[in-house]
Amino acid sequence: MEHVHSTEHSSMHCGSESEVFEFLTEEQKKKVAVMKMDIKIQMMEMKIKEMESAIELKKKIIADFKQVQEMIKPKK
Repeated sequence: MEHVHSTEHSSMHCGSESEVFEFLTEEQKKKVAVMKMDIKIQMMEMKIKEMESAIELKKKIIADFKQVQEMIKPKK
C-alpha cells in the first residue's frame, strides 16, 4: 500500500501544472497565483534594470563620441 502512495505522489510531481492545480484548494490556488505574479514582477524588474544599464552605457558612448568629434573638429 505504501508503494502505491509513493507512486501517486511522484506522478503528481511529474504531471502538468494544470493537473497539479486541480488538487489545490481555492486558497492554495490564490497563493500560487500570487507567487507566479511575484516571479513575473521580479523578472520584469530585472529586465528594467538591464534596460536602464543599457541606456546609461549608450549615454556614455554618445558623450564619448561627442568628445572625439570635438577633438577632430578643425580649429579656427
